[in-house]
Amino acid sequence: MPDLDDERIKRIMVAAADLENAEFERDRLALVCREAVERALEAGVSPEDAAAAAGIAESDVERLVGAPQADEVVPLLTAESLPPAMAPVPPVASLVPSPVPVDKGGMAVAEG
Repeated sequence: MPDLDDERIKRIMVAAADLENAEFERDRLALVCREAVERALEAGVSPEDAAAAAGIAESDVERLVGAPQADEVVPLLTAESLPPAMAPVPPVASLVPSPVPVDKGGMAVAEG
């Protein structure tokens, strides 16, 4: 644990907290911008005009509007089987030809 009385450590902690706060605010503003773009498009504003107003490319407008909503669940893994490189590895015990001797408590014991 770092020395919390050290001024250098305090500066690091404050800077890290400020950075986290800035990242949170950026995420919040991105959602606000997305909602404004969505509403404008729904009201008939062209994607080209929305892009110009936001200062982004038209393809970014399409990507922004097509991105998952904050309350949507986006699966990280699919139900598909894993590729061979990602297949589960058998337990080490199944690779060992003979079991390691253990005592009654399950601890390995030396042979001999």
